Amino acid sequence: MPWVRRTRHLALSMSEDDDNRLSVRSMLTGSLLQLAPDELEELLAVPVRSWTWRAEGDLGADKFGRAGFVVSDEPDEPFPGLRRRDEELTVLGWWPDAAALHIGARLEGVRARVPPQDGSLPPATYIGSPLPALPVRGGTRTPLPRSEKNSPLRQLLARRRTVRTFDETQPLDVAEFAALLRWVWGAHGTLRLTGDDTGLRRTSPGGGALHPIEVYPVIRRVEGLSSGLYHYLGGEHALEQVATLDEDAARSLVEEGTAGQWYLAQADAAFVMTARFGRSYRKYRRHPKAYRTIFLEAGHLSQTFYLLCTELGLGPWVTSVLDEGVLERAISLEPLSEGVIALCGCGRPNTSYSDGLLQPSFVPLDPR
Repeated sequence: MPWVRRTRHLALSMSEDDDNRLSVRSMLTGSLLQLAPDELEELLAVPVRSWTWRAEGDLGADKFGRAGFVVSDEPDEPFPGLRRRDEELTVLGWWPDAAALHIGARLEGVRARVPPQDGSLPPATYIGSPLPALPVRGGTRTPLPRSEKNSPLRQLLARRRTVRTFDETQPLDVAEFAALLRWVWGAHGTLRLTGDDTGLRRTSPGGGALHPIEVYPVIRRVEGLSSGLYHYLGGEHALEQVATLDEDAARSLVEEGTAGQWYLAQADAAFVMTARFGRSYRKYRRHPKAYRTIFLEAGHLSQTFYLLCTELGLGPWVTSVLDEGVLERAISLEPLSEGVIALCGCGRPNTSYSDGLLQPSFVPLDPR
Protein backbone atom coordinates (compact mmCIF):
# COMPACT_ATOMS: atom_id res chain seq x y z
CA MET A 1 0.00 0.00 0.00
CA PRO A 2 2.24 2.88 -1.21
CA TRP A 3 0.43 6.27 -0.93
CA VAL A 4 -2.44 6.56 1.55
CA ARG A 5 -4.52 9.08 3.43
CA ARG A 6 -7.10 8.58 6.14
CA THR A 7 -10.72 9.08 5.16
CA ARG A 8 -12.57 11.78 7.09
CA HIS A 9 -15.66 9.57 7.09
CA LEU A 10 -15.03 7.68 10.33
CA ALA A 11 -17.03 7.47 13.57
CA LEU A 12 -15.61 6.56 16.98
CA SER A 13 -17.46 5.14 19.98
CA MET A 14 -16.73 3.10 23.09
CA SER A 15 -16.60 -0.65 22.57
CA GLU A 16 -19.40 -2.56 24.28
CA ASP A 17 -17.24 -5.68 24.61
CA ASP A 18 -13.84 -4.39 25.75
CA ASP A 19 -13.13 -1.32 27.89
CA ASN A 20 -9.62 -1.14 26.45
CA ARG A 21 -10.75 -0.79 22.85
CA LEU A 22 -12.62 1.76 20.77
CA SER A 23 -15.12 0.97 18.04
CA VAL A 24 -14.37 2.73 14.76
CA ARG A 25 -16.78 2.58 11.83
CA SER A 26 -16.01 3.51 8.23
CA MET A 27 -18.76 5.31 6.34
CA LEU A 28 -17.20 4.11 3.09
CA THR A 29 -17.95 0.46 3.77
CA GLY A 30 -19.94 0.33 7.02
CA SER A 31 -17.16 -1.82 8.50
CA LEU A 32 -16.72 -1.70 12.28
CA LEU A 33 -13.36 -2.48 13.88
CA GLN A 34 -12.42 -2.76 17.55
CA LEU A 35 -9.07 -0.96 17.92
CA ALA A 36 -6.61 -1.03 20.79
CA PRO A 37 -5.01 2.31 21.75
CA ASP A 38 -1.84 1.63 19.77
CA GLU A 39 -3.86 0.65 16.68
CA LEU A 40 -5.96 3.81 16.96
CA GLU A 41 -2.79 5.87 17.32
CA GLU A 42 -1.42 4.22 14.18
CA LEU A 43 -4.59 5.06 12.27
CA LEU A 44 -4.74 8.67 13.48
CA ALA A 45 -1.12 9.19 12.45
CA VAL A 46 -2.23 8.96 8.81
CA PRO A 47 -3.17 12.48 7.59
CA VAL A 48 -6.56 13.30 6.11
CA ARG A 49 -5.68 16.23 3.85
CA SER A 50 -2.44 14.94 2.31
CA TRP A 51 -1.07 11.67 0.95
CA THR A 52 1.71 9.89 2.81
CA TRP A 53 3.92 6.95 1.92
CA ARG A 54 3.42 3.74 3.84
CA ALA A 55 5.67 0.76 3.36
CA GLU A 56 3.97 -2.59 2.82
CA GLY A 57 3.04 -4.05 6.21
CA ASP A 58 3.27 -0.74 8.05
CA LEU A 59 -0.42 -0.05 7.53
CA GLY A 60 -1.55 -3.12 5.64
CA ALA A 61 -4.17 -3.00 2.92
CA ASP A 62 -6.05 -5.92 4.40
CA LYS A 63 -6.31 -4.27 7.83
CA PHE A 64 -7.34 -0.67 7.23
CA GLY A 65 -7.49 -0.26 3.47
CA ARG A 66 -10.07 -2.89 2.58
CA ALA A 67 -12.16 -1.89 5.60
CA GLY A 68 -12.38 1.68 4.24
CA PHE A 69 -10.43 3.40 7.03
CA VAL A 70 -7.77 4.72 4.66
CA VAL A 71 -7.81 5.25 0.91
CA SER A 72 -4.85 4.43 -1.26
CA ASP A 73 -3.66 4.91 -4.83
CA GLU A 74 -3.55 1.17 -5.52
CA PRO A 75 -5.05 0.35 -8.92
CA ASP A 76 -6.90 -2.85 -8.06
CA GLU A 77 -10.37 -3.03 -6.53
CA PRO A 78 -11.66 -2.33 -3.97
CA PHE A 79 -9.31 0.68 -3.75
CA PRO A 80 -10.48 2.70 -6.81
CA GLY A 81 -14.08 2.21 -5.65
CA LEU A 82 -13.23 3.35 -2.13
CA ARG A 83 -11.52 6.48 -3.49
CA ARG A 84 -14.65 7.32 -5.47
CA ARG A 85 -16.83 6.66 -2.45
CA ASP A 86 -14.65 8.92 -0.30
CA GLU A 87 -14.98 11.74 -2.85
CA GLU A 88 -18.76 11.26 -3.16
CA LEU A 89 -19.33 11.46 0.59
CA THR A 90 -17.07 14.52 0.88
CA VAL A 91 -19.11 16.30 -1.79
CA LEU A 92 -22.43 15.16 -0.27
CA GLY A 93 -21.86 17.25 2.86
CA TRP A 94 -22.89 15.09 5.82
CA TRP A 95 -22.26 16.39 9.33
CA PRO A 96 -19.98 13.55 10.56
CA ASP A 97 -21.90 12.87 13.79
CA ALA A 98 -25.18 12.68 11.88
CA ALA A 99 -23.70 10.25 9.36
CA ALA A 100 -22.46 8.08 12.24
CA LEU A 101 -25.92 8.10 13.82
CA HIS A 102 -27.63 7.31 10.53
CA ILE A 103 -25.41 4.31 9.80
CA GLY A 104 -25.01 3.14 13.39
CA ALA A 105 -28.76 3.15 14.12
CA ARG A 106 -29.74 1.12 11.04
CA LEU A 107 -31.14 -2.36 11.63
CA GLU A 108 -30.17 -5.37 9.56
CA GLY A 109 -31.91 -8.68 10.22
CA VAL A 110 -33.22 -7.62 13.66
CA ARG A 111 -36.75 -8.46 14.78
CA ALA A 112 -38.71 -6.11 17.01
CA ARG A 113 -40.42 -7.27 20.22
CA VAL A 114 -44.07 -7.33 19.14
CA PRO A 115 -47.27 -9.06 20.30
CA PRO A 116 -47.24 -12.63 18.93
CA GLN A 117 -50.02 -13.64 16.56
CA ASP A 118 -51.41 -16.06 19.16
CA GLY A 119 -52.49 -13.09 21.30
CA SER A 120 -49.99 -13.64 24.11
CA LEU A 121 -48.08 -10.78 25.70
CA PRO A 122 -44.66 -9.78 24.35
CA PRO A 123 -41.73 -10.02 26.79
CA ALA A 124 -41.31 -6.98 29.05
CA THR A 125 -37.94 -5.18 29.03
CA TYR A 126 -38.67 -2.10 31.15
CA ILE A 127 -35.93 -0.73 33.44
CA GLY A 128 -36.49 1.74 36.25
CA SER A 129 -39.64 3.50 37.44
CA PRO A 130 -42.11 5.01 34.96
CA LEU A 131 -42.10 8.76 34.43
CA PRO A 132 -45.41 10.61 34.88
CA ALA A 133 -47.44 10.93 31.70
CA LEU A 134 -48.54 14.46 32.62
CA PRO A 135 -45.78 16.10 34.69
CA VAL A 136 -46.43 19.06 36.99
CA ARG A 137 -43.70 21.62 37.80
CA GLY A 138 -45.50 23.12 40.82
CA GLY A 139 -45.85 26.75 39.70
CA THR A 140 -48.89 29.00 39.97
CA ARG A 141 -51.74 27.62 37.85
CA THR A 142 -53.90 29.68 35.50
CA PRO A 143 -57.03 27.97 34.12
CA LEU A 144 -57.55 28.39 30.38
CA PRO A 145 -60.78 28.81 28.39
CA ARG A 146 -62.22 25.53 27.14
CA SER A 147 -61.71 24.82 23.45
CA GLU A 148 -64.56 22.74 22.10
CA LYS A 149 -64.54 20.58 18.98
CA ASN A 150 -66.54 23.16 17.04
CA SER A 151 -64.73 23.11 13.71
CA PRO A 152 -64.16 20.41 11.05
CA LEU A 153 -60.40 20.41 11.71
CA ARG A 154 -60.81 19.98 15.47
CA GLN A 155 -63.33 17.21 14.95
CA LEU A 156 -60.87 15.54 12.56
CA LEU A 157 -58.07 15.85 15.11
CA ALA A 158 -60.29 14.31 17.78
CA ARG A 159 -60.97 11.25 15.56
CA ARG A 160 -57.33 10.77 14.56
CA ARG A 161 -55.79 7.56 15.91
CA THR A 162 -53.33 4.83 15.01
CA VAL A 163 -54.90 1.67 13.58
CA ARG A 164 -53.28 -1.77 13.64
CA THR A 165 -56.18 -4.04 12.67
CA PHE A 166 -57.79 -3.90 9.25
CA ASP A 167 -60.90 -5.07 7.38
CA GLU A 168 -59.78 -7.71 4.90
CA THR A 169 -63.07 -7.57 2.98
CA GLN A 170 -62.81 -3.98 1.69
CA PRO A 171 -59.57 -2.94 -0.02
CA LEU A 172 -58.61 0.64 -0.79
CA ASP A 173 -59.70 2.02 -4.12
CA VAL A 174 -57.47 3.89 -6.52
CA ALA A 175 -59.16 7.27 -5.88
CA GLU A 176 -58.43 7.09 -2.14
CA PHE A 177 -54.89 5.92 -2.78
CA ALA A 178 -54.30 8.73 -5.29
CA ALA A 179 -55.71 11.33 -2.89
CA LEU A 180 -53.24 10.25 -0.21
CA LEU A 181 -50.27 10.59 -2.53
CA ARG A 182 -51.42 13.87 -4.03
CA TRP A 183 -52.23 15.66 -0.76
CA VAL A 184 -49.40 14.27 1.37
CA TRP A 185 -46.38 13.89 -0.93
CA GLY A 186 -47.47 15.67 -4.11
CA ALA A 187 -45.83 18.87 -5.34
CA HIS A 188 -48.26 21.80 -5.56
CA GLY A 189 -45.86 24.44 -6.83
CA THR A 190 -42.22 25.19 -7.62
CA LEU A 191 -39.89 28.07 -6.84
CA ARG A 192 -36.46 28.96 -8.19
CA LEU A 193 -34.04 29.09 -5.24
CA THR A 194 -30.61 30.60 -4.77
CA GLY A 195 -27.95 28.24 -6.07
CA ASP A 196 -30.14 27.15 -8.99
CA ASP A 197 -32.12 24.66 -6.88
CA THR A 198 -35.85 24.23 -7.40
CA GLY A 199 -37.98 24.64 -4.32
CA LEU A 200 -41.22 22.73 -3.89
CA ARG A 201 -44.50 23.50 -2.21
CA ARG A 202 -46.15 20.62 -0.39
CA THR A 203 -49.00 20.57 2.11
CA SER A 204 -46.45 20.06 4.91
CA PRO A 205 -43.47 22.32 5.73
CA GLY A 206 -39.95 21.53 4.53
CA GLY A 207 -36.62 23.06 5.47
CA GLY A 208 -35.56 25.61 2.86
CA ALA A 209 -38.45 24.44 0.61
CA LEU A 210 -36.10 21.65 -0.53
CA HIS A 211 -38.31 18.69 0.50
CA PRO A 212 -35.75 15.88 0.23
CA ILE A 213 -38.23 13.14 1.19
CA GLU A 214 -39.38 10.72 -1.51
CA VAL A 215 -42.09 8.08 -1.12
CA TYR A 216 -42.18 4.51 -2.41
CA PRO A 217 -45.66 2.95 -2.14
CA VAL A 218 -45.93 -0.78 -1.47
CA ILE A 219 -49.33 -1.78 -2.83
CA ARG A 220 -50.91 -4.94 -1.48
CA ARG A 221 -54.63 -4.40 -2.22
CA VAL A 222 -55.76 -1.30 -4.09
CA GLU A 223 -58.63 -1.71 -6.52
CA GLY A 224 -57.56 -0.46 -9.94
CA LEU A 225 -53.81 -0.94 -9.39
CA SER A 226 -51.50 -3.95 -9.52
CA SER A 227 -49.73 -4.96 -6.34
CA GLY A 228 -46.04 -4.10 -6.25
CA LEU A 229 -43.37 -1.62 -5.18
CA TYR A 230 -43.55 1.80 -6.84
CA HIS A 231 -42.00 5.27 -6.77
CA TYR A 232 -44.34 8.25 -6.65
CA LEU A 233 -43.59 11.04 -9.11
CA GLY A 234 -44.86 13.99 -7.11
CA GLY A 235 -44.67 16.52 -9.95
CA GLU A 236 -46.52 14.38 -12.48
CA HIS A 237 -48.86 12.69 -9.97
CA ALA A 238 -47.96 9.29 -11.39
CA LEU A 239 -46.38 6.00 -10.34
CA GLU A 240 -43.32 4.32 -11.75
CA GLN A 241 -42.82 0.65 -10.99
CA VAL A 242 -39.76 -0.42 -9.03
CA ALA A 243 -40.55 -4.12 -8.56
CA THR A 244 -43.37 -6.52 -9.39
CA LEU A 245 -44.81 -8.12 -6.24
CA ASP A 246 -47.87 -10.23 -5.66
CA GLU A 247 -50.01 -9.63 -2.56
CA ASP A 248 -48.10 -12.12 -0.44
CA ALA A 249 -44.72 -10.69 -1.46
CA ALA A 250 -45.94 -7.14 -0.72
CA ARG A 251 -47.11 -8.26 2.72
CA SER A 252 -43.77 -9.98 3.37
CA LEU A 253 -41.80 -6.90 2.34
CA VAL A 254 -43.71 -4.72 4.80
CA GLU A 255 -43.43 -7.27 7.61
CA GLU A 256 -39.70 -7.75 7.08
CA GLY A 257 -39.17 -4.03 6.52
CA THR A 258 -40.89 -3.22 9.84
CA ALA A 259 -38.68 -5.73 11.70
CA GLY A 260 -41.47 -8.27 12.14
CA GLN A 261 -44.46 -6.04 12.95
CA TRP A 262 -46.80 -8.50 11.24
CA TYR A 263 -49.98 -6.54 12.06
CA LEU A 264 -48.77 -3.52 10.06
CA ALA A 265 -48.25 -5.76 7.02
CA GLN A 266 -52.01 -6.41 6.94
CA ALA A 267 -52.57 -2.85 5.66
CA ASP A 268 -53.67 -2.46 2.05
CA ALA A 269 -50.87 -0.04 1.22
CA ALA A 270 -47.65 1.10 2.85
CA PHE A 271 -45.50 4.11 2.03
CA VAL A 272 -41.73 3.99 2.45
CA MET A 273 -40.32 7.47 3.08
CA THR A 274 -36.71 8.04 2.09
CA ALA A 275 -34.49 11.12 2.16
CA ARG A 276 -32.21 12.24 -0.66
CA PHE A 277 -29.69 13.79 1.70
CA GLY A 278 -27.75 15.70 -0.92
CA ARG A 279 -30.90 17.68 -1.69
CA SER A 280 -30.65 19.32 1.76
CA TYR A 281 -26.92 19.11 2.39
CA ARG A 282 -25.99 21.00 -0.77
CA LYS A 283 -27.32 24.14 0.93
CA TYR A 284 -26.95 23.13 4.59
CA ARG A 285 -23.50 21.61 4.18
CA ARG A 286 -22.20 19.80 7.29
CA HIS A 287 -24.88 21.59 9.31
CA PRO A 288 -25.58 19.99 12.72
CA LYS A 289 -29.34 20.58 12.38
CA ALA A 290 -29.90 19.43 8.79
CA TYR A 291 -30.30 15.74 9.64
CA ARG A 292 -32.75 16.50 12.46
CA THR A 293 -34.77 18.72 10.13
CA ILE A 294 -35.29 15.82 7.73
CA PHE A 295 -36.86 13.73 10.50
CA LEU A 296 -39.05 16.65 11.51
CA GLU A 297 -40.28 16.79 7.92
CA ALA A 298 -41.08 13.08 8.01
CA GLY A 299 -43.13 13.76 11.15
CA HIS A 300 -45.02 16.59 9.41
CA LEU A 301 -45.79 14.32 6.45
CA SER A 302 -46.93 11.53 8.75
CA GLN A 303 -49.37 13.81 10.56
CA THR A 304 -50.76 15.08 7.27
CA PHE A 305 -51.13 11.43 6.21
CA TYR A 306 -52.98 10.65 9.46
CA LEU A 307 -55.41 13.54 9.05
CA LEU A 308 -56.18 12.72 5.43
CA CYS A 309 -56.68 9.05 6.23
CA THR A 310 -59.06 10.05 9.03
CA GLU A 311 -61.02 12.25 6.65
CA LEU A 312 -61.27 9.35 4.17
CA GLY A 313 -62.39 6.89 6.84
CA LEU A 314 -59.12 4.95 6.65
CA GLY A 315 -56.97 3.68 9.51
CA PRO A 316 -53.34 4.96 9.47
CA TRP A 317 -50.12 3.87 11.17
CA VAL A 318 -46.50 5.03 11.12
CA THR A 319 -43.32 3.43 12.44
CA SER A 320 -39.62 4.17 12.66
CA VAL A 321 -38.80 0.62 13.85
CA LEU A 322 -37.48 -0.60 10.52
CA ASP A 323 -35.09 -3.09 9.02
CA GLU A 324 -33.53 -0.50 6.75
CA GLY A 325 -31.38 -3.11 5.02
CA VAL A 326 -34.44 -4.99 3.70
CA LEU A 327 -36.05 -1.83 2.33
CA GLU A 328 -32.83 -0.40 0.89
CA ARG A 329 -32.18 -3.61 -1.04
CA ALA A 330 -35.75 -3.69 -2.35
CA ILE A 331 -35.51 -0.11 -3.65
CA SER A 332 -31.78 -0.30 -4.55
CA LEU A 333 -30.64 2.51 -2.25
CA GLU A 334 -27.23 3.51 -0.91
CA PRO A 335 -28.09 4.66 2.64
CA LEU A 336 -25.87 7.76 2.85
CA SER A 337 -27.10 9.04 -0.52
CA GLU A 338 -30.77 8.12 -0.16
CA GLY A 339 -31.78 6.45 3.09
CA VAL A 340 -34.98 5.05 4.58
CA ILE A 341 -36.48 7.38 7.21
CA ALA A 342 -39.94 6.06 8.14
CA LEU A 343 -42.77 3.84 6.95
CA CYS A 344 -46.48 4.49 7.16
CA GLY A 345 -49.52 2.64 5.87
CA CYS A 346 -53.29 2.34 5.97
CA GLY A 347 -56.34 0.22 5.32
CA ARG A 348 -59.98 0.17 6.32
CA PRO A 349 -60.11 -0.20 10.10
CA ASN A 350 -61.59 -3.29 11.68
CA THR A 351 -63.94 -1.44 14.02
CA SER A 352 -65.06 -4.59 15.81
CA TYR A 353 -61.56 -5.45 17.09
CA SER A 354 -60.19 -4.20 20.42
CA ASP A 355 -57.84 -6.29 22.54
CA GLY A 356 -55.89 -3.68 24.49
CA LEU A 357 -52.68 -4.50 22.62
CA LEU A 358 -53.05 -4.05 18.88
CA GLN A 359 -56.05 -1.73 19.14
CA PRO A 360 -56.25 -0.20 22.64
CA SER A 361 -59.20 1.87 23.87
CA PHE A 362 -58.27 5.14 25.56
CA VAL A 363 -60.17 6.60 28.49
CA PRO A 364 -61.33 10.13 27.52
CA LEU A 365 -59.65 12.96 29.41
CA ASP A 366 -61.85 15.99 29.99
CA PRO A 367 -59.94 18.70 31.91
CA ARG A 368 -62.13 21.02 33.94
